[in-house]
Amino acid sequence: MAADGLAVEPLEVKRLLIGVAETYDLLVTMPSKGSCELRATAHDSSSYASIWLGRGKPEPARRIPAPDLYHNMGELSLERVFALTPAGTMGMEDALVEAGVFDLPGMVGMKDMKGMKGMEMNHSAKKMPPSHSRSMKMANTSKKTVKAKHHKQMTMEPGQSVIKEAGSGRSLPPWGKRFSYDFSLLSTDVSSNPRRAMDGGPSRPWPPYTRLRSVGKTSFDHKRPVREIRLTLDGDMERYVWLLNNRALSEDDDILIKKGEVVRFIMINRTMMHHPMHLHGHFFRVLNGQGDHAPLKHTVDVTPMSTTVIEFKANEFGDWFFHCHLLYHMKAGMARMVHYQGYEPLPEVTEVRSILYKESWCATVQYEVLSNMGEGMFTVFDTRSIFNLDWELGWQMVDEPEWEVTPSYSYYMNRFTSWFVGADILSREDESEKIRGVLGLNYLLPLNIETSAWLDSDAGFRVGMQKDWRLTPRLGLMTGALYDSHERWEGSLGLSYMLNGNLSLVARWHSDFAWGVGVKLSF
Repeated sequence: MAADGLAVEPLEVKRLLIGVAETYDLLVTMPSKGSCELRATAHDSSSYASIWLGRGKPEPARRIPAPDLYHNMGELSLERVFALTPAGTMGMEDALVEAGVFDLPGMVGMKDMKGMKGMEMNHSAKKMPPSHSRSMKMANTSKKTVKAKHHKQMTMEPGQSVIKEAGSGRSLPPWGKRFSYDFSLLSTDVSSNPRRAMDGGPSRPWPPYTRLRSVGKTSFDHKRPVREIRLTLDGDMERYVWLLNNRALSEDDDILIKKGEVVRFIMINRTMMHHPMHLHGHFFRVLNGQGDHAPLKHTVDVTPMSTTVIEFKANEFGDWFFHCHLLYHMKAGMARMVHYQGYEPLPEVTEVRSILYKESWCATVQYEVLSNMGEGMFTVFDTRSIFNLDWELGWQMVDEPEWEVTPSYSYYMNRFTSWFVGADILSREDESEKIRGVLGLNYLLPLNIETSAWLDSDAGFRVGMQKDWRLTPRLGLMTGALYDSHERWEGSLGLSYMLNGNLSLVARWHSDFAWGVGVKLSF
C-alpha cells in the first residue's frame, strides 16, 4: 500500500483530498449489484470528472458540497477587519510568526492559539486537523491491481442526460458547470451556494495525513544536527503573485543547507488556498503524530491558514527545486532553490541558471469608449514594479473637450499597500494645460474598497475611492468618487455587462460629462 510510491499501512476512507502531484494507491470495493461512480471533484466543487464501474442500476456518488470559505476564516473582529496588513486580517502577523506561535503542525490561524504556551516542537508532531472519512481502502497496486472483475467500465460523455444528485433530487450538468446556467443575483459568491461545508469534516475531509503511517521506521538519528527553516506561504489573488516569506523566487536567495544534517521546513500557510509543496530529489517525513512511523512523501498539501512540518535527511548533494505544484503559483513566485553548501553546478548549468530567477513582465490594457467620454489604463508590471498610464477624455456637457493623463510608477508592498510617484497632466476648458508631480499611496480598505491619495507639486492633494460590485457572473455595478483640492468633487456610477473576457457593454454616469453608453475592451 503506497502514498507517493512508498509503502504505508492500509486505511479506509469514503473521501480524501489529493493535492496536485500526490499519488495514492486505491482499492475500490465494488457493490454486489449495479454500477458505481468513482468521482474526482475540483476543490471548489465547480466541476468534476468520473468513471463508472460495473453494470446495472447506477449508484452515483454524492456531490461534494462547496467550501464554506467565510466560516473557515474564523470569527471576525474589529482588530482583524481593520488590520493594516493581509497577514493581520488572518490573525497571523509577521511578529507572531517570528515568535514561533504557529510552528506546531496543524495550527490554524488564531483559532488554535489558546493553550499553546509552553508547547515545544520535537521529531514527532502533536496534532493536525482531523479527518473523519472512511470506507475506500488505499492499496499497494504493485501487489494487487485495481480491477472491476466481470464488469465493463462505463464513462459518462458530454451531452449525456443529466443525473440526479444523490439525496437531493436536483438535476446537475454532467461536468458541474454551475455558471453555464446560474445567473442569479450574487451567484458568483461562495455564500450563494445552497450546499456548503467546512473543510476538515466528513463531507470535505482534509488530506489523510493524520492517519497515514509508514510500514517501517522513518525517524532519523537524533544526534544529527537539525536545521529549522520557517517558510510562510503568502499570495495575492488580485495581482496573482505567490510568495515564500513574502518574497518571490526572483527576489530571494537560495535555501542553504549542509550535507548530513536534518532539515526541517515549518510551512505556515497565510492564504485561503491549498498549496501542494513538492521537493525534488528527496523524500521527506510528514510530521503527523505517527512518531517514528511518519510517512515519507515527495509532495504535501499545506491547507489554508495552517501549518505543516516536514523534515528530510540532507544526503543528496546538489541543487534541488522546491515549489508549489500548482504550476501557476510556482510560475508566479512560490518557489526556491535548495542549495547544498559547497556544491558547484556544472559550467553549462551555471551559464543558464540566471534564467530561473528572471522576472516575468506582463501587460494589460483596459479602455472604455462611451458616448460621453473615454478612459483607459495601460499597465506593465512584474512582481513588485508597476508602470501605469491612465487617461480620461470627456466631451459631453463641456464647451471644449477636457482630458487628463497620469503616468506613474508604483511599488507593490502587499495586497493592501503600494506607493507611487508620477505626473498629472491635464487640460480643462477654462484653463491652460497643467503638469504636476504627484507622490501617493494606494490602499485597500475593508470590503475591498480601493482608495488612492496623493500630494502634488502645487501643494494640493487628491483622495479617491472606488468599488466594483459583482452582482451576477456577467453584471457588475461600478462606483467611484474623488476629491481634488484644485477641482473639488467628482463622481461616477455605472453598470457593465460582460459579453466575453475581452468585451463588455457599459452604461455610466459621470458628474462632469453626464450619462453615456458604450463598450469596454480588456486585454
